Amino acid sequence: MKTVHEGTFLFPATHPLFADHFEGAPVVPGSLLLRAFVEEAGTVWPDFATQGATGFRFRRFVTPGRHPFRMERTDLTVRCTLMDAQGGILVRGDLTTADATGDAGTDNDRTGADGEAALHTSPRGTTA
Repeated sequence: MKTVHEGTFLFPATHPLFADHFEGAPVVPGSLLLRAFVEEAGTVWPDFATQGATGFRFRRFVTPGRHPFRMERTDLTVRCTLMDAQGGILVRGDLTTADATGDAGTDNDRTGADGEAALHTSPRGTTA
């Protein structure tokens, strides 16, 4: 069975991180994009304990602003896709849980149970 969650991440251009990454041409770091997906997965599916990330491809630089996303969950993975305003794919990859990685399960280390993290917000999407 697959469930789908969609929403929007907000990476505010005024955040101090973007002053140095990179001055005059701000880019959202890949680690921050991955963190946004991990936190969102933990909020939407509390029973999904992310243990790894596989196959993440960064097709284009992600600039600050609002970016729509889509997450598709199966039992062992969450397929994550970040898009531009026209629906073009910017980033795509899979989060995996303990069963998929062979690791022992641990509790997610996440913050923002209301769906907000340091640099992103996500209005509740739909689950279908």
